[in-house]
Amino acid sequence: MKRTAVFLVLTFFVFSGSLLAIPSEGTFYPDKHHTNWGFQFNHIAKRDFNKVEGVGSTTHNFLAASYGVTDRFCLDGKVGVGWISFDRNDEMDMSFSSGFTGGYGFRYLLKKCEETNTEYQFGFQHISTHPFKREFDGSAYRVIWDEWQGSLLWIKRCPKISYYLGAQYSDVQLKYKVADFRRRLKTEDLWGLIVGVDRKIDENINLNLELRVVDELGANIGIMKKF
Repeated sequence: MKRTAVFLVLTFFVFSGSLLAIPSEGTFYPDKHHTNWGFQFNHIAKRDFNKVEGVGSTTHNFLAASYGVTDRFCLDGKVGVGWISFDRNDEMDMSFSSGFTGGYGFRYLLKKCEETNTEYQFGFQHISTHPFKREFDGSAYRVIWDEWQGSLLWIKRCPKISYYLGAQYSDVQLKYKVADFRRRLKTEDLWGLIVGVDRKIDENINLNLELRVVDELGANIGIMKKF
């Protein structure tokens, strides 16, 4: 009952109001009151905006950390550098060099089935990327990529490898500014599929690989160590 209550509270917190696909962060949990640290590379190769506006892509290099609040609930955070490209349908292709990017979120282990070595995980993640401004046709452009994601994963545990499959709801906004003109582009494809694997290098080091399709074409790789 307590686990159900916690899940409902977290769900309300994430999806209430304005929904202020991102890596799901996998299934490697930090121990209670301990932290995992590591590195993560994330790339979104294709994301449509307003269908007729154009296609965006972004790349991130992160220093990532997770803190175990309980054995089933952890907080995630990351900082790094990111790039953004936007190929407009009017044949004006805009790319923005490295700038600050960061993110935060949480993961909650809903259920464990000891007989089948399977688990169910709910997670929420947010990433925001702010590259440096750049001039196009004599005008200075500023751009921000914001993405929010909720995910529900089915996990199969094996001695050295954990496989996971699930669904994600992701909302992306691409905001840009030219002089006093501001524009906010939104994605229309919100639901996607997540497929991933966690490989234990040893008891304290984990390698994560993940692919995200349907709503976006994205992938990430990361390595984390328990401390």
